[in-house]
Amino acid sequence: MFKVVSVEEMREIERAADAGGLTYAMMMENAGRSIAQAILQRQPEIAGKRVAILVGAGNNGGDGLVAGHYLAEAGAQVAAYLVRERAADDPNLIRFKARGALVASAESDQRERVLRNMIGSADVVIDAVLGTGFRLPLEGAAREVLAAAASVFSTRTTSPLVVAVDCPSGLDCDTGEVASETIPADLTVTLAAAKPGLLAFPGAELVGELVRGDIGLPEDFELLSRAPIDVATADFVRGWLPKRRRDSHKGTFGRATVVAGSVNYPGAAALAGEAAYRVGAGLVTLAVPSVLQSMLAPQLPEATWLLLPSEMGAIGEGGAAVLQPELVGTQALLLGPGFGRDPATQAFLVRLLRGDAGARASLGFLHGAEAGKPARTSFPGCV
Repeated sequence: MFKVVSVEEMREIERAADAGGLTYAMMMENAGRSIAQAILQRQPEIAGKRVAILVGAGNNGGDGLVAGHYLAEAGAQVAAYLVRERAADDPNLIRFKARGALVASAESDQRERVLRNMIGSADVVIDAVLGTGFRLPLEGAAREVLAAAASVFSTRTTSPLVVAVDCPSGLDCDTGEVASETIPADLTVTLAAAKPGLLAFPGAELVGELVRGDIGLPEDFELLSRAPIDVATADFVRGWLPKRRRDSHKGTFGRATVVAGSVNYPGAAALAGEAAYRVGAGLVTLAVPSVLQSMLAPQLPEATWLLLPSEMGAIGEGGAAVLQPELVGTQALLLGPGFGRDPATQAFLVRLLRGDAGARASLGFLHGAEAGKPARTSFPGCV
């Protein structure tokens, strides 16, 4: 897992790190190396391949130049395109040039020929134009360069690997809003922590694979470790899944009973049943109005069925007596998807939960149960 912090919170983290001896220059070096490593993991045979780096004027561009240095060290043919001129004494630019790498600038490329050739022939494109501090609207040279790059991508017959440094340029890292010129990334290396805009739409659609880049912070760095929101990675979730023995069978993995559906919302039962299988239940029983079974059975051939008495296509009150004895041996019970608001189904739920006063009180249709409480939002198909 890794943390989610706002842009301003990330600035505070970096200031604290710098004050503690991890300088901004060190963080940039670590970030660039981490970006290069992420690319090498996906392009291990980088030697001889062409890497184009779109370099902005700020720290994001510096991260890109450092990444380019390490990719050149691995044998890539690296070129940088400066959206705006950087300081002549920029140590990362000096080191990059010392490798003999091509450096071009938008200022001297008025017709964008160099940019188009660079993007058009690249195997990897690193978007290091704008960082987390960007706010809409997108203007000036950055807008022109990104628009030109996007037009080149649209004419290519093969797609390069597009890697965004911290966030795709043109994306607001706090809100997820995006400029129309934003280049969709295949891989975004978010530095130290994810930013909210990378996880919010429409921006999340342009992020591609999201991985965390290391800027050198210790694992227990206080300002970061106390952030309350985490992103669950695939590796983290994988660790929660129990290993399955080779001699196991469907009865080993528990039984789920899904009570769902009505004639107006039959798909809710099918989707809920499929979801129960996807999360690992070995046996899934769908308890549905009897009129739905023939419609749903072809979609879930592995499920078992409990047919409940129905009234006008909805679960009737008598369904409680049918369902209750079948719940013995059920480890998970799902009630509600696609029930609708039929009075007969409401009576079914009251009867089913009659022995649990707390559960009864939580059902919004019970008279007086919500006295003094804020009104709940109701959605079609839900009780």
